[in-house]
Amino acid sequence: MLIAAAAVASVSCSSNVSGHPQPGSAPVDVASLKVGAFTPEPTAFRPSISSASDVRLIEARRMLNYLAHPFEIDGDITDAGNLKFAYDAGSMIGTNYIPEKFRPAMEDNNLLAGVYMSAINTNLRSRKKLIISIMRFPTDAAAGRAADQFDQLANTEPGRHGIPIEGHPDARASSGTDISAFSFISHGPYLILTNAGVPQPNQGALAEVIGKTINRQIELLDTQQPTPLDDVLDLPLDPDGIMRLALPKSPDYSDPFLTDDDFGAYQPSGQLHFERSPRETKEAFERSGVDLVGRRGGIVYRTRDLTTAFGLQSALVKTGKNDEVLDPPPGLPDARCIKLDITDVIRNFDQLCAVVYGRYVGVVVTKAPLASRLNTALYQRAAAQYAVLAKGA
Repeated sequence: MLIAAAAVASVSCSSNVSGHPQPGSAPVDVASLKVGAFTPEPTAFRPSISSASDVRLIEARRMLNYLAHPFEIDGDITDAGNLKFAYDAGSMIGTNYIPEKFRPAMEDNNLLAGVYMSAINTNLRSRKKLIISIMRFPTDAAAGRAADQFDQLANTEPGRHGIPIEGHPDARASSGTDISAFSFISHGPYLILTNAGVPQPNQGALAEVIGKTINRQIELLDTQQPTPLDDVLDLPLDPDGIMRLALPKSPDYSDPFLTDDDFGAYQPSGQLHFERSPRETKEAFERSGVDLVGRRGGIVYRTRDLTTAFGLQSALVKTGKNDEVLDPPPGLPDARCIKLDITDVIRNFDQLCAVVYGRYVGVVVTKAPLASRLNTALYQRAAAQYAVLAKGA
């Protein structure tokens, strides 16, 4: 809620209100906010870096900024699915990720880091899917060998046949049904894996999707350089202090997510892979001038100014057909909270609040209890995230 008289109120009541109310924002008494077990202060971001795997994960997170978005390839494919960061072959394999049979291609060629993203459309009667993964190997030659080996392992299935990809004669694409197809192609030290699916058997449609994916992914990879692993720790882990402004993990281990592999600073392109509505959120990012995002226990977006921060807040809490608007937390009249009908697949939450302070938007999440409409910890998280921004931004 925006309060028209906020500027007047912030002057007339300044002796009674702590913090720094912004023009266009409702004044907030930061000292009175109920923050639960959280420390309402900015805290340094000190990720655990105790092994080569931790270093490789930093590079994998950087690579996410250059992973193509499925909705860019096909505007219907907007329902994000699984996202994975990898630091070796074993970490890339899973029921919902790379199948076990492809392990030798990654192990034999020493996979260093990788990212994986899947998405589908929302039409159950006309299902489409697109999986895109980029994997980094030690050398261009190793990536080329990995592409060959992936293709050989894929074609151990009977009935598979090759699919030519226009403009990419070296793309190893094949299908057994012409409904779904794998493609493997190397580009420098990277391997680009594509798994496309169309509603009915259509080899031409599969080839078109794979070709567009390869073109877009190569375009993105050509805008960056792989970081030498010896230099990864020289990269700023907290650029412009964005991570210290994000709420840390809950001290009582009550966060709905199980891993902190995604904790880090991202470009807007990387953050879009986590968003519920990536195509619409990309437009909101562009309108609001988002240039940096910090993902921790809370997620902090840096926008152009206060006005655009409120615009981004509205986009981030836009409700779907069966979502529900929740009341704002006590003491935070401008906060906006919703309960989702569908649980987020990446962080396992179904409730979120977005708060605004200055040019920053902070988002916190929880999972609703089975026997209750609202997890009260959501409001404590929102209050703590606002306090952190008020004291540190």
